[in-house]
Amino acid sequence: MGLSPSPGNAAEIAEMVVPWVQQNYGAALDYSVTSLGQLDGIIDDLRRDQKFEALQTLLFSMGCYVGEVLVRHAGARWCTTQELGVGDMASSPIVIAMPDGRGCNPVAKVYKRFQNGRVDNVAGYYQVMTEGHKEKPEPKS
Repeated sequence: MGLSPSPGNAAEIAEMVVPWVQQNYGAALDYSVTSLGQLDGIIDDLRRDQKFEALQTLLFSMGCYVGEVLVRHAGARWCTTQELGVGDMASSPIVIAMPDGRGCNPVAKVYKRFQNGRVDNVAGYYQVMTEGHKEKPEPKS
């Protein structure tokens, strides 16, 4: 990856997955809420014949992408695990703080999706994390 994850560069890490998905799947990730369903499908495809260790950097970037969708559409913000008070419990040094004060770890969710399959889908995760929150409207194309 070449970057040490921080709240300040999480969006840059998320952006790394966009050209990879375009090149390998011909899909355009546009940071829309619906793009999370595309990401679920890609993770399903990867988990068929890949090992977690070989894909950990890519999966981390995918987790940052999920976090960026929360930032852009649900008013969330990136923060450190220490800032959120989860310290060593988190699988990532950066996490998301939701507007209502709840924290979430989209990187861990992507890791779980890869390891456990559909039971841990990221599209559903977004819905759970934003329940009761009014989303920002998606820009019209």
